[in-house]
Amino acid sequence: MTIQWRELIEKAWNDRKILHESDEFDSWRVFHGYTEGAKGVVIEKFGSMALVEYKDDIREDLEVIKDALLQCYPFTLIIAKGDQSVGLRLKHRMFTLHGDFSDAPEFAQEYGIYYSLLPDTMHNCGLYLDARPVRKWLANNSEGRRVLNLFSFTGSLGIAALKGGAKAAIHLDKSKDLLSRIQKSYDKNSLDIGTRSFIQGDIYKHLPKAIKNGQRFDGIILDPPPKVYKSPYSEHQPRGQDFSKLVSLCSKLLSPGGWLICLFHRYDATWDQSDAEIIESSSNTLKMTERFTSECDFPDDNIDRKLRVTVFEKIDT
Repeated sequence: MTIQWRELIEKAWNDRKILHESDEFDSWRVFHGYTEGAKGVVIEKFGSMALVEYKDDIREDLEVIKDALLQCYPFTLIIAKGDQSVGLRLKHRMFTLHGDFSDAPEFAQEYGIYYSLLPDTMHNCGLYLDARPVRKWLANNSEGRRVLNLFSFTGSLGIAALKGGAKAAIHLDKSKDLLSRIQKSYDKNSLDIGTRSFIQGDIYKHLPKAIKNGQRFDGIILDPPPKVYKSPYSEHQPRGQDFSKLVSLCSKLLSPGGWLICLFHRYDATWDQSDAEIIESSSNTLKMTERFTSECDFPDDNIDRKLRVTVFEKIDT
């Protein structure tokens, strides 16, 4: 079947008018192919750069896609990134369609906060755009709090909390390669990273240790990947995002009145079921206070297929 790229991209662009007319951020998903006519294809904008990511071999269509994007916006750089499922070597999967890598932006900007980017990585270049409302929430609800950012990746959620007035943000991630990327964002935002702002290690080792040492936090960000890694420090076999075990640990680290914000990436349970699981896993020490999801650049009529975000509060017992 021939895909009418020009029509699809133009419609998607027009449907996001509220985003591209805003001066509060410069990055969003331009085209969400899963619900906008081309499953497996997503196009994202970071400043004047566009990333075209695809899971099927659409290389013959890339010139048309490039021209359609340039009709919508004067991009200085357009990069194609084919998934490894396409079956091609890396050099044949990632290349420029327009412009030069020297024009790649180092940072994305949202609500006056800067986040470092690495556009030439095959994995996410540093900022999950569906979590834009999460970063805004953190900037509005972190003042004076000591915040723990779990599975921190490039630290964007913790940085949003700090810019929102958090007195501390501790990032925990298994990858030691992320520290330099977090450092870039700290420097750009005139933040002091300190000696304990980033901990490289296994979450199943560090959380029980923190509990034993009596540590407490006023906010915890829990955004595990769709499938949590196996751990020699875990007494069980983690499945999926492993919320049950992780929340049982997080609830012991929260101060009364502290919040736990959970980001769900799952399709095997409804939102209500996921929230009930969280509350039960906390031994009923948490209550649900707020829910929200991604914005208009991630369109889907089925709310349970979108990013689901729930905020819980530690009950003062």
